[in-house]
Amino acid sequence: MASAYLGPESPRPMAVISEAYRGHVQDRLPLFPTTERYSLGNDYEERFFYLLHKYLELDTTDRLCYVGNARESIADRIEEHFCLVEPVRTLVPGHVHYEETDDHKMLPIPLSHVGAEEHFKQLVRDRECARGSARKGLFDKILVHDGVRYLTAKPSAVYCDMVKCLAPGGMLLVIHRPADLTTLPFFRDAQQRLADNDASYMDIVRDLQSVGLDVQWELEVVPVRMPRRKWLAMMRDRYPPQMEIMSDTEILDGLRELTEGVLKYEGDLVEFQDRLLFIKATHSNLENGYPSVQRYSCGQYVPFPQQNDLKLNMTLPPDFEMDSTRGKRSDSGFKFLWG
Repeated sequence: MASAYLGPESPRPMAVISEAYRGHVQDRLPLFPTTERYSLGNDYEERFFYLLHKYLELDTTDRLCYVGNARESIADRIEEHFCLVEPVRTLVPGHVHYEETDDHKMLPIPLSHVGAEEHFKQLVRDRECARGSARKGLFDKILVHDGVRYLTAKPSAVYCDMVKCLAPGGMLLVIHRPADLTTLPFFRDAQQRLADNDASYMDIVRDLQSVGLDVQWELEVVPVRMPRRKWLAMMRDRYPPQMEIMSDTEILDGLRELTEGVLKYEGDLVEFQDRLLFIKATHSNLENGYPSVQRYSCGQYVPFPQQNDLKLNMTLPPDFEMDSTRGKRSDSGFKFLWG
C-alpha cells in the first residue's frame, strides 16, 4: 500500500512527457527550401558582405578563390553582390568521413590528398612547369570561409601553396568561428565537442606568419534574427557544418534540451550573435622579411627604442627661480646638479 502514496514523483511526469516528445521532435520541425535551408537571414548576409568588403577589398575585376564547406558556401551570392567579372573558383577545403561508434559518437576520419590543399599543391606544380604565363592560375584574392579545421596536412604548407597562387599584391582572408568564443545557442554537449575539436586561432596566426605573411586580425559580431523553429531545423540538419561531429542521437537529445530549456519560453523569433574572426594576410612590406601581427587598423609600424643613451633637455621659463645650491641655469635649458 505504500506505493499508492508515492504521488506524481514516481514516475516523474516531465520525464514521461519528454520521452514522448522526443520521438516527434523531427516531425514538428519544418522543411525549408534549399535556398533558405542554410541561410541565417538577409540581414546577416548584408552585414557579412559589408565585413567582407572591409577586409578583403573585393573589386569587380578580382579573381576570387572561395574555400569553404559546400553547405555553408555563399560563393554564388558573393559573385552576384560584388558584380565580379570572373567566375568565383569554389573549392572544398577537405573531406572528412564520419563513422558512428557503439556509444553514439561520431568518429572523424580525415581523407588525405583531397580537397583544396591538393588543388593548390597541383596548381603550384603546374605553374612551375608553365614558366611562360605569368598570371596563369593566379588569384587576386583567396577566401577561406570557416574551413581551417578541414586542413588535414600541415596548415603552414597549405598556406604556403596558397601564397604562391596569389598574384602580386594579392590577399588571403581567413574567416574563422572560434568555438570557445561562440555565442550561438548550441546545446551543452555540442559546445564542449566543438571546443575540443576546434582549430586554435593562435595557431592560425602562427602558421600564416611562418610563411612570411603580415597578419591583421579582428573579432566581429554579426547579429542574427530568425524564427526559433528555423534555428532548430538548421541544427537538425547539422548546421553550422561543425555539427557534423554530432550523431543523430546526440542531435535529438540536444534539440530536446533546447526546447525544454533555454528556448522553451521564447517567442516565434530568436535573436543571437555570431562571432567571427577575420584574419587578413598579405605579403610582408618590410625589407628584412619579418612578418608583423597586429589588430586591424592599428599602426603599420611600431617604432623601436634606440639602443644608445638618450640626451634629454627641458626648457624653463625666464622667471623660474631655483636655489643656487641645488642647480644652475644654462643657455640650452636647465641642468640639475645633485650633490
